Amino acid sequence: MWSLSVMEPQYHHFGSSDNISHEERKIMKQPTMKRLVEFVLYSVLVLLLLILLMVTGIRFSQLNKDITDIKLRLEQVSSGDKTPSSNPEAVTAKEVYFQKLVPVRGACRDGWVSFQRSCYLLSTIALTWSKAEEQCRTHGGHLVVLNNVEELDYLSKIVELRYNYWIGLVEREHEGHWSWVDGTDFNSTPVFWDKGQPDDWDYRENGEDCGQIHASARRKRKMWNDADCNLVYQYICETRL
Repeated sequence: MWSLSVMEPQYHHFGSSDNISHEERKIMKQPTMKRLVEFVLYSVLVLLLLILLMVTGIRFSQLNKDITDIKLRLEQVSSGDKTPSSNPEAVTAKEVYFQKLVPVRGACRDGWVSFQRSCYLLSTIALTWSKAEEQCRTHGGHLVVLNNVEELDYLSKIVELRYNYWIGLVEREHEGHWSWVDGTDFNSTPVFWDKGQPDDWDYRENGEDCGQIHASARRKRKMWNDADCNLVYQYICETRL
């Protein structure tokens, strides 16, 4: 009997210890689960915020583009200009100003600069129109053919302001019938004659049958002018990449 009474408290002691250990484990698990749930909720919240920011950024970019397009259209309407796409022969003689652009060589040869799929050479000497075209041909190219406003604006940003430049525009046969030196259909490209041009100035003995862009005091979009082909100007050569 004595031995049973001695053993009984020990038995209850160990049983009580096991119960406490189990409760402690339950208590320890609760904070862990709580932290896990909090982490998942936090991650979902961050993901939703990132998606919201992306959607907002896309909508803002589209809105900004729409505003820019509307402003451009309003400027065209207010100045009476027509878009080149709707009328290739429309004269867009409005002043658009730029900052000087430092050109890059890209995949072009030394001394030439790259834009889109063409290489350009800005001459350092002045020649007549025919001599300038001949010089460009020796380089495997031709006087520049201006196919769109982006090309014109690029060249307007890199040329020297104090120089006039010959371009690849010429009246070869009949008065008023202009053509590009590379055979590009003149009627397929937008037209950027300066105000009152071409005027085929009668005071010139040989007329004005060659195209050029003017020097200017400020850096702006270079509009076209017809000039006497025997005058000497700088020139711009173009080759395709």
